[in-house]
Amino acid sequence: MSSPAALRTARSASLKGMALGITAYTLFSVHDALVKSVIHALPVVQILFGRSLVIVMICLVIGRRQLVVDLLRSGNKPMLLLRAVMTLAAWCMYYSAGRELQLAEMTTLYYFAPVLTIVLAVIFLKEQLTLARVGASAIGFFGVIIACNPAGVTFGIPALMVLGAAFFWSVAMILMRSISKSESSLVLIFSLNLFYTLAMGLLSIPFWTGMEPWQIAVVFATGIVGGAAQYILVEAARLIPASVLGTVEYFALIWSFVFGFLFWGEQPAQLVFLGAALVIASGLVLAWSEHRSRREIIDTP
Repeated sequence: MSSPAALRTARSASLKGMALGITAYTLFSVHDALVKSVIHALPVVQILFGRSLVIVMICLVIGRRQLVVDLLRSGNKPMLLLRAVMTLAAWCMYYSAGRELQLAEMTTLYYFAPVLTIVLAVIFLKEQLTLARVGASAIGFFGVIIACNPAGVTFGIPALMVLGAAFFWSVAMILMRSISKSESSLVLIFSLNLFYTLAMGLLSIPFWTGMEPWQIAVVFATGIVGGAAQYILVEAARLIPASVLGTVEYFALIWSFVFGFLFWGEQPAQLVFLGAALVIASGLVLAWSEHRSRREIIDTP
């Protein structure tokens, strides 16, 4: 596929995939802000149960009986289960650590995930390790460190939990990229949240806390926003390599500080703006490189 039309198609797919990735991680930032608003009043397992139940119901309304049939007939059930376990471990560890760590500490530690994703993508998906992808990831991670000003981060159990969450999320991203080549986005989302609903439903029983109407509304909103983010992320994974998608994740940093300022009055330090500029620069470098590429990315459909 070396014709100009084929190259234009590949470039368009890359840019579209990056745009979808940015949209997905923006929605995940909204999702995280919603979770943070109730994290001190409700158990993590209860929040994840309610959110996942909402997503499962939406999937069933859209896919109906055929969705269940497709999942039962899938030959990727072991991979789907492993992805669900990895993602669930990441979510639980990340939000549990959120009770002890400041946002800056959590963000700094967690954003090691895109770096891990690039390494794992090269090892397991045989993706090309280009200078632009490595450079963009390095610039983005450096920007995160500057923006978060992580002086005084201590590596206790909460910090190790966030690092563990970053590792599990990176593995889940690699699995999603691989499975998305043969499964529909709806099956991927339905299987993931069905596992969440069953596991979190059982685990939340001993910790169940009565919810006020506004808390129910927030949990319902996390399901709507989280489900949309998951769907868009899977669609992005079909268009761009996991290494590129992982680097795009740095854009969520900007929203974490915006929402922190708007909803919790967290005043960004001056270094935040420098760090955010570097994060944006990393995305622009990556977009420019992917667009300028003279050949189609090997694993782009």
